[in-house]
Amino acid sequence: MQNSILIPMGKNPASMAALRKARGIAQHEHSRLYLLHVVEPREKGDVLGAATGAPTHGLDREDLARGQALLEAWWERLNEPMAAVNFLARDGKLSETIAEEARRLAVDAIIMGTSRRSPGWKGTIGEIKQSTPCHLIVVNEEEKSVLEHAP
Repeated sequence: MQNSILIPMGKNPASMAALRKARGIAQHEHSRLYLLHVVEPREKGDVLGAATGAPTHGLDREDLARGQALLEAWWERLNEPMAAVNFLARDGKLSETIAEEARRLAVDAIIMGTSRRSPGWKGTIGEIKQSTPCHLIVVNEEEKSVLEHAP
């Protein structure tokens, strides 16, 4: 049983496929959904960050508003908002932020979309798989599972 599901959302069609899959599970199991949008730190011109490895700025209000608007737009596209849902916008490295939020929220599963055309998708998913204690399901644009991992 999946009581809570984290769905990392980006701007690609695979994100919507992951959301549809999570919604289907939520309808049957009355799960709480957490839609997460991660804004990775800006690299250009960040000399101090590049030198120290530490981020020198986080999300500003405009970043948060754009992230929130993106998540709300994806959710509304389903035309059937029925599950309990929370919208989260965070900054940080994608894989680390997804794993941190999964642990913080103590979710039962992460359902995320990917495209094999996306550069680095295997590395990102591998990092998440190694650093989170919950079930991981990765779907493609057609909503077919390309990876399922249970710790």
